[in-house]
Order: sequence, then structure tokens, then C-alpha cells
Amino acid sequence: MRRASLPLVIGLVAASFACAACGRGDAGATVEALGTLPRVEGVQGRDGGCSALVWGQSVWTFGDTVLTEADADGTNWHHNSFSVTDDMVGSDGIQTLAGKAYFIAPTDDEAKFNADHLGETCAVEPCGARFAVWPGPPIWDEARSRAIVFYGLIHAEPGDFNFEGVGQSIAVWGDPTLLPERPILAPGTEHPTMMWAEGEPGWGAGAAIEGDELYAFECADACALAKAPLGEVLDRAAWRYWDGEGWSKSMSDRASLFAGAPTLNIQFNDHLGAWTAIYAEPLSNDVVMRTAPELEGPWTDAELLFVADKPDGAAYDTNVHREYQEEGGKVMYVTFSRSNGEGWFGTDFELVKVTLP
Repeated sequence: MRRASLPLVIGLVAASFACAACGRGDAGATVEALGTLPRVEGVQGRDGGCSALVWGQSVWTFGDTVLTEADADGTNWHHNSFSVTDDMVGSDGIQTLAGKAYFIAPTDDEAKFNADHLGETCAVEPCGARFAVWPGPPIWDEARSRAIVFYGLIHAEPGDFNFEGVGQSIAVWGDPTLLPERPILAPGTEHPTMMWAEGEPGWGAGAAIEGDELYAFECADACALAKAPLGEVLDRAAWRYWDGEGWSKSMSDRASLFAGAPTLNIQFNDHLGAWTAIYAEPLSNDVVMRTAPELEGPWTDAELLFVADKPDGAAYDTNVHREYQEEGGKVMYVTFSRSNGEGWFGTDFELVKVTLP
């Protein structure tokens, strides 16, 4: 594992803030609000918005995406979408995030279920029930010229926040002209594309590659860590779980490393010489950072980077866009969605520049 080459410096310098609306933090960062990302024609709103550098371009993935008009299937609700941009400079905003097509499409069974329950007078009750796929960012596996995408399968029924996860898995994106594929990993089960089933930890948060291994966290209660060789990520038996002292074959041995959030941004920051974990505290607008010399820890206490300017709710989809960072991670670009007051799901993405001391 890579170890810290510099002392941890967060919290040592008091700094002024260029973004008063974003609030003050104790990590010594300077924060500047850069405005909102361009709106996408035909899209009322979407959330998520994580990204990564894949095939030389910045690829952004989104969760629920509400269109301004129904598509050919008669629905204006896509449960995910994606955008690709060549604009790799964050300081002047990020342009050309157009795109509303599915990134990870439903299986035939999921598409049929959604069609049967579509509309107020549906073929099968309850009307409005659906399966949704919520993707994370693509993770570039350079040795195999492919991207790995963790995703969760969600079952939702009518009513606010009436949804639950029914599994977590991995899609493989091997051709930039096609969409990621969802391989069959659990044949004969109700959801055969799932690696981890309903009721099991949802591995895939804060995924990162170190050497020839893929690491992923799950943060349902507290964050735990798993890993697998990159060439065997689709083999559940190849996964190992950090138990606090070593790597166990048993997922039940997993150790709690820190209290985090489902949207977790993990990367090695060359400026700090340490791994960083950045996320918004659950049900909060407080965007915080922890550091560690290794992914296994020990992780520092959370320090406040800034308070997201989101008066309509929590900044649950706060994301750091690593491909835009400057000076080895001293300058980072962060987004979160917020309501723009247009329509029932109208959203904009705020772009914030964070400069560490």
C-alpha cells in the first residue's frame, strides 16, 4: 500500500473563505463558489453527478433523471443517465454536460416490470412501482482498457422515499461506443446480475485502484473496506474484507473504519501525501474530509471543508471530480445538486472550488 510521504497538514492553517454562502470550515481551506453547471436541454433535473476520466474524457454519471417530455416508451423518468465532456478545466466552469440516455440500462425483466407498472392506470398494480439502477463513477482499469462501474439496484413504490436496495453489483464498460454490460453473476436468482444480494453490504462506495487491486467501501452504518484483484473483480470468491488486522475471506469479519456516507469520494492526494475521504455528513450540508496513510487507516477525525449552500435539503450527492484537480490535489472541484425551483424535480449542480492550505 502507498504510505503518506508528507505530514498531514489539514487543520493547521486558518484561511479566509471566498464563498461566504458556503460557510466556514476548520480544515484550513479556501472555498469559492463558481456557479452552476449548464442545464441540459430536455432534462428537468437529475441527481448524483459523480465523474472520472475514461478514454481520455470526463464521464459523468447521474441517478434519477426526469425529462421534460416523455420518451418513446412513454415515460419521462430515466433512472440514470450520463454525460461526456472534453472540457477538462474546472476553474471557468464545466461545459457541454449534455446527455439524457441511460448509462446502465435495465435488464429485460426490469424493463418489463417498469412497463407493467407505468402510469396512473397501469397493467399491474401498484402503479408507479419500478426498478432503478443507480451507478457510481466509472473506474478506469488501464491494464485491461476498460472501466468498472459499481451500481445499486433499487426497488421503489409510490410515495416519498419509498424505496429500498435489492442488491449491489459491477458493470463492465469495454467499448466507448457501447453502454456498460451487466454480466450474470448469480444465475438462477431473482436478480441474477447482482454480486451482493438484498440485505448484504452495498460495496462500491469510494472505489479506488491501488496497484493491481480494486478497493471499495460500504458505508451503511460505518464504512468498511473490501478488495479484489482487478482481473477477478467479477468473482465474488476473490473478494477479501479488512477485519482490522488483515484481510478475511468472510464478509462478516469486516471492521468499521469510520462513520461516512453512501456517497464517498476516496483518492490519494499527492499534495497532502495521504488518502482522503470527502463526503457530506448524512442528512447534512456539512462537507467534510478525513485523511489516512493507507486505505485501511487509521483515518483522522472528520474536519469541515465547507457548508454546501443547499437550503432545500441535504447535500447527499456531494462529489469530488478528480480529473479536474490542480497542483496534485491542492485545488479540487466539488459539485452537489440543489433545487432550482422549476418543476417538481428541477435541479442545478453547484460547482465549488476548494483550495487546501
